[in-house]
Amino acid sequence: MGSPTPTNPEHLAAWASILRVLPIPAALVLPDGVVIDANRWLKVEPGETLLEYTEDPSSTLRFGTLGSRWRVRPLDEDGSVLLATGEREDAGDHLLRMFFSSGDSLFVVYDQEGRIIQSNAAWEELLGYSGEEIFGVDSWTLLPEDDLETRANVEQDLRTDGRSNPTFNMRRADGTYRLVQWNLHFDFTVGRCFGIGRDVTEENRATSELQRRATTDALTGLTNRTELTERLSQLLSEGASPALLYCDLDQFKVVNDSLGHGAGDNLLSKLGRRLDAVNVGDDVTVARFGGDEFVVLLDNADEARANHVAETFLRALKRPFTLANRQVHASMSIGMAVCDTTCSTSASDLLSRADTAVYEAKRQGRGRSVLFDEQLRAATARRFDVEVGLRSALLDGQIETWYQPIVELATGHICGAEALVRWRDGDNILTPGHFLDVAEEASLMSEIGSHVMNWALEVAAPLIDQDPHFIMSLNVSHNELIAAGYVHELRETAKSYGVPPENVLIEITEHTAISTDQALPLLNELREHGFKIALDDFGTGYSSLSHLRDLPIDVVKIDRSFVSALNDDLVTRSLTKSLIELSQALNLDVILEGVETLPQSAAAVSLGGTVAQGYLFHHPMPARELLELEELARRDNDTVDTAEDTTEDSTEDTVPDAA
Repeated sequence: MGSPTPTNPEHLAAWASILRVLPIPAALVLPDGVVIDANRWLKVEPGETLLEYTEDPSSTLRFGTLGSRWRVRPLDEDGSVLLATGEREDAGDHLLRMFFSSGDSLFVVYDQEGRIIQSNAAWEELLGYSGEEIFGVDSWTLLPEDDLETRANVEQDLRTDGRSNPTFNMRRADGTYRLVQWNLHFDFTVGRCFGIGRDVTEENRATSELQRRATTDALTGLTNRTELTERLSQLLSEGASPALLYCDLDQFKVVNDSLGHGAGDNLLSKLGRRLDAVNVGDDVTVARFGGDEFVVLLDNADEARANHVAETFLRALKRPFTLANRQVHASMSIGMAVCDTTCSTSASDLLSRADTAVYEAKRQGRGRSVLFDEQLRAATARRFDVEVGLRSALLDGQIETWYQPIVELATGHICGAEALVRWRDGDNILTPGHFLDVAEEASLMSEIGSHVMNWALEVAAPLIDQDPHFIMSLNVSHNELIAAGYVHELRETAKSYGVPPENVLIEITEHTAISTDQALPLLNELREHGFKIALDDFGTGYSSLSHLRDLPIDVVKIDRSFVSALNDDLVTRSLTKSLIELSQALNLDVILEGVETLPQSAAAVSLGGTVAQGYLFHHPMPARELLELEELARRDNDTVDTAEDTTEDSTEDTVPDAA
């Protein structure tokens, strides 16, 4: 029985190429079972009969001439050519079904010029072209015009190895693109390229999103800490000379406390965008390191360039931000570190230097930039040593409380004392100037303040027993005041030593009183419980006379800078006189600080001052000396009183009787 002859030699050649890449026994046969071509897995020659005759040539299952079973598929519309494969489900059979099914896998055949000569339904559906529309089209025209490098690489691989595994974007009929991963095989025998592909667009998007999240800060969209650190490490390993700007937002907690954390996040987001928009060069990466900290990486920069970029960023913050319908001004402290000859190849070293510099910028007053240098390194090392020593001192009882008496100018009578912290370091007695700034940075002020409070009130108790008007004065920093439970601790400590609240004077600075909204309610609460409040160091910084009226205070302490100039500067003398008179008019007591000479004391008295403290009267002293001084003063007073009584009695005895 005769069989039709294949009508399309090109298709026959293409099918023969498919045959050769199948990893299972397969043959191209005529309907009567005669072999046209076979692959290397099948030992038959063209013209031999492979399949037994059947009256139903469309049957998908046929028996071979030796009794084996074959799966048969027509390859063209008229059924003139059949593909016969061994009847078994294995990887090769799955591959074959993938070629000719309408599944997700893409199948396409190209000629030697890269023109499309055959494609399956999945390919056509993905790209939106019909087989007729795409037939003969140059496949490279479906790629982006700028993807010439991919084309060159693929053609080179196919020419040399006959295989290539590219992934590239392909343009759909509607102009959009899909990312397709291809497995291409070029058959040199028939001059055809066969491609199996899969759409990886969504998979790539998911991978890209994971990568973006891994390298990007979620709140600001900037590079994150991990990515910037890796970038910095790479630059250092390549021998570059990068520079870092460590930017820390000043007083960010105030925004969170006053406007809420949502407004705080909004500020960070807007700040990040503003920094990123500053045009300071293409080699600059702005990253958010976490919290209110941003780090700027300059791929190659010297000190002059780092300073220029820092100043540009500081100027960019002059404009306010709008948060919750309010204008909010923000400032940053910037620490700069440049990779010079003393810098190691470690990213952590450069980051540490910049971090050190930003702390120095904050210490100097915020809103400025500071460049790390060896002087700063030495100062940082000193502060580190001080902090370590201070922590040990707290544990070992080396933190002591000394007292400077406060006296009545007219009599010299000791009417109170200011408790002052001291650190006994071996034979040395260190004053607060040596360690208080470190204690603030290390968040040790509350612990130190608690020590001072307990010792001072314990000492105050017997002094108040002798003089019910005696006042013990305690200095309180802003962080101590707003620390949770401070007012409760003070009340309970005073009660435990039997010290009445009205005998305790809490000294605060104007900055402490007005820097946050938290301070004022706490000061009012202290006064409600009977404690007295003193405004310390008045006349320094940005002192305002309105604070004397508006703040809940009982005492004004005029700063030593005024007292030292009383006899030399008429303006200072006039200001001090006016300040004393205004305070007295507001029913506020006045203490003049730092009286060191007799002329200063006389001037203070002439201006209306009544109470003072300073080296002219007493230096700070340990508790034992204060108690001895008070005991001595009490005995002297007792002696004077006794002498006066005796004088009065003897006078009466010697006066003649009027009668």
